[in-house]
Amino acid sequence: MKIQLRKTALSLAIAACVGVSSAAIASDTTSSVKGQISGPNGSPAANTKLIIIHEPTGTKRVVTTNDTGTFNAAGLRVGGPYKITIDSDVYRDVQINDVYLSLGETRRLDQTLSSNNIESIVVTGSAVLFNSSANDSYFGEDAIKTVPSIGRDIKDIVRNNPLVVVQPGSDSSLTIAGANPRTNSITVDGIPLNDDFGLNNNGYPTQRNPFPLDALDQVSVSVAPVNAKSSGFTGGNVDAVFKSGTNEVHGNMFYEKLSSDWAGSPKGSDGKKLDLDFEEKNYGVSFGAPIIKDQLFFFGAYEKFESPQQLEYGVAGSSIGTNKTLITNADLEAVRKIASEVYGVDNIGNADTQPQLEDEKYIAKIDWNINDYHRANLVYMHNEGNNTRNMTSSSRELRLDTHWYNKFEKLNNFSSTLYSDWTDEFSSQISVTKKSVETGQVSLNSNLGLGDISINNIDVDSDGDTGTISFGSDESRHSNSLENDLFSLKLDGTYLFDEHTLEFGVKYDVLDIENQYLPGSKGVVSFDNIQAFEERIAANYNYSNGIGNNPLAVAAKFTRKDIALYVNDSWDFNDDLTLSFGLRYERLGSDDKPKFNQDVLDRTGFDNTFNLDGVDILLPRAGFTYNLSDDVIIRGSVGRYAGGNPNVWISNSYSNDGVSAQSYSARGVEVPASVLTTPTPEAIEAINSGTRGSTSNFIDPNFDIPSQWTYMLNTDVTLDIPYIGDNFAWTTTAIYTKKENSAEWINAALLQEGDVVGSTIDGALPFYDTRELEIMLTNADEDGRSLILSTGLSKGWDNGFKFDASYTYQDVTEGNPGGSSTGRSNYRYGHFGDHQRTQIGTSTYETEHRFVLSLSYSTEFIENYKTNFNLFFERRSGSAYSQLASLQNLTGGRFFNQDLIQPSGNGSTFGGNYLAYVPTANDPNVRYEDGVTEAEVLAHFNELGLSGYAGGFVDRSQGKSPWVTAMDLYVSQEIPGFTKDHRGEFYFVIDNVLNLIDSSKGKVYRQDFGTRSVVEMDIDPETGQYIIGAPLNDDFTFEAEDSTYRIKLGVKYTF
Repeated sequence: MKIQLRKTALSLAIAACVGVSSAAIASDTTSSVKGQISGPNGSPAANTKLIIIHEPTGTKRVVTTNDTGTFNAAGLRVGGPYKITIDSDVYRDVQINDVYLSLGETRRLDQTLSSNNIESIVVTGSAVLFNSSANDSYFGEDAIKTVPSIGRDIKDIVRNNPLVVVQPGSDSSLTIAGANPRTNSITVDGIPLNDDFGLNNNGYPTQRNPFPLDALDQVSVSVAPVNAKSSGFTGGNVDAVFKSGTNEVHGNMFYEKLSSDWAGSPKGSDGKKLDLDFEEKNYGVSFGAPIIKDQLFFFGAYEKFESPQQLEYGVAGSSIGTNKTLITNADLEAVRKIASEVYGVDNIGNADTQPQLEDEKYIAKIDWNINDYHRANLVYMHNEGNNTRNMTSSSRELRLDTHWYNKFEKLNNFSSTLYSDWTDEFSSQISVTKKSVETGQVSLNSNLGLGDISINNIDVDSDGDTGTISFGSDESRHSNSLENDLFSLKLDGTYLFDEHTLEFGVKYDVLDIENQYLPGSKGVVSFDNIQAFEERIAANYNYSNGIGNNPLAVAAKFTRKDIALYVNDSWDFNDDLTLSFGLRYERLGSDDKPKFNQDVLDRTGFDNTFNLDGVDILLPRAGFTYNLSDDVIIRGSVGRYAGGNPNVWISNSYSNDGVSAQSYSARGVEVPASVLTTPTPEAIEAINSGTRGSTSNFIDPNFDIPSQWTYMLNTDVTLDIPYIGDNFAWTTTAIYTKKENSAEWINAALLQEGDVVGSTIDGALPFYDTRELEIMLTNADEDGRSLILSTGLSKGWDNGFKFDASYTYQDVTEGNPGGSSTGRSNYRYGHFGDHQRTQIGTSTYETEHRFVLSLSYSTEFIENYKTNFNLFFERRSGSAYSQLASLQNLTGGRFFNQDLIQPSGNGSTFGGNYLAYVPTANDPNVRYEDGVTEAEVLAHFNELGLSGYAGGFVDRSQGKSPWVTAMDLYVSQEIPGFTKDHRGEFYFVIDNVLNLIDSSKGKVYRQDFGTRSVVEMDIDPETGQYIIGAPLNDDFTFEAEDSTYRIKLGVKYTF
């Protein structure tokens, strides 16, 4: 079948007047209109006036063309409708109605005026409701309102972009273009809503979406924008703007409910049903109105989420929990009795407490049209939410509620922007933002003062099932709090010079961070059995604290002061070609240094006080937009991008300076009766007299800011497909990225001559003669890269039917993924062999294949009352994971000798990732222990499809988790309201429609932490041989809630 390329007369007329939008999106809160006006003979129509009126608010902007007939109206409100009048004293006027502007876009408006003997031209445009291509997407108010969203999250909107993937699990982390979720940027009305510190996997500074969804007016997604104004991310930028008040009173109120009564019962891979028990309620209201008509406006929105958190596990034989532990009520009562009679502690917690999850958010926005040349806004946003964590999650351990903790965040934002038009050529924006985030992780009943207590191997009733009871504040919550305050000042200017639009600006950020994290400062005690608990014989006792037994001694308190300057030129070279050139300069600064550690300097040769002060980077950009024909637009760009690295990586060097924290440990010791609530005298004295300190974290004095070079080529084609329709939008994008100076963590104590004393028999893993560990954040010796190809087709019909379909291919490699907030974990688990070198492999954030289909249909089964259907379908390949060896002592000892290949910091840092070695038959590099035979191991690797690696290590990220298929549906029906212009609405969302149709479909599996242990392994220090033990089958994690259908019901009233 032949596909014709053609531009209709109608589309030509609209293109001539309303134009084509630029894809050079910057993080912004406004839109622009730019173009060239010419006379009948093609000569510039200088001094022609354009009157641009935002009809809902009466906001008026008047600009006059320069000598080249060019104009630029920047800083316009997003949305519309706009009425644009081209008012000429020489030629016939043109009026353009119903123009809608998308967030961050520059709408192109070129017009050839006619002589006065021809009637005026009136052209009507339309709203851009949904426009998606790989490198940029726009979503209007209607697209936002009808998205199938089970959790009222902006992620459910942006996942329509071909490069955006929402990962399974409760965190729903967001990856864009195969990048680490921490490297994305999210801004709403100029307010940065990233997790600045970097603790949350969901990308937000809060537990849930931090603003009312009904407050959103428009959303955009961009990858590698060419404008030098954009920065702060290497993944992608999600930008949004809140609604504003208008001259009409408007708003809505809604109520939604999601319940396990309206959900399926998922079946795991073993076919066993898992009963879900949940109930969620969402309700809210929004309201907009004029305070002074055409001048002052108000808009506000409020949303509340409530959900009682259900207990997954309960005491055996009780009515609590959908699953039961091995611990019986007799076991629990025996522990209670001993705690009371031996230790004098009457309250160790309960197993049946029902925590409540709540999330409250609201925004308030005032817009002020000061006059025709100046306008301003003020936005306040608040979010406060909590989530109870660390509840019982295994049948083998019962955690009482004193072992749980409540994680909460409180977010407050103030933002104000002044938009000014000083002349027809020059306009400016001045923005001030103040963001405050308070994060706490507080154990339930923390006032009891309990340390972290666990009693193992409990079996009071002698039923043969032994389990563990844990109570008291878990060790990571003993001293854990975070406050960060961001002040941001931005000054942006736009100047029109002939055919050049010059943008320039400065951004100054001050970030104050106070992080308190000290595990074990209340004591961590474990007992081998209930008899040992009664006799006060602790198997292990650990205690950590700051110098002088003061937890505040290890608090990380510092201020970052970063500045950025940019200039960007958009040059209309001719009618068909626009060029863009930009340069951005960023400089990091801080006056606060970590505490100096002489021992680190002596052991490594590095000063541990480096704080990145003065480290800077240049970010050049260049791009073009070429109208090859009326139907084909080609866009390309090249640029350097930086940002998105979490500040917690910097904080590690302040809270882990190696001298401020001391630790004490003992095994098999008799402990005093006060040990459940008070550190032992020996532990306190050890901290007071300690000089060794702990493993340090510090930054390489030669550290360079991680960045990447991104090359993008895009084609936008309008085409007609015979027998199907005209004016299809076909977009194809190719993006190549090469990373530079990626972050890496190594042991700086191993950089001296003589540290390596041998290696494994094949030379793959070096042997060391030290236990020293000093973790240094540095730059990798190798960097990853990515290649992304995406193509999509979309169209809307007059009958209300729209579709958008896309396919995306990703090939993404990386070194250390930097998936943790701590340097210790990034060092241990960011490597896959020799921990002093970077191992490049397929990124765990890669989605190799992704198909997306969005279908929507709007009609009126009831006259004047809309019925909306919106179906989202996605099928994507699973995430990559690495197949590892589980390092064990297979020769009779208790623990694997980790110091041999990865010094443990004198026993403080155990664990690490090592790829599995696949032996050949009669392999001289291996021997077998624990009764394991060569035939058994070879058969195991053959079953896993790894035989091709025989004689070496498995490639990193060789495995792939199962494909994910998702289908979600939104259906709504309007009904009459109390007055003519009011509307009631009933709607429902079905999450995982496939599972509703067929219970065997729609299942979601993932591999925890991107790794899978496949075999036990030890290393012989004498021969260097790999000692192979039992084969392992570390199966996938089954995401129960994501794997079953769920139905949400809602009602709304709009006025």
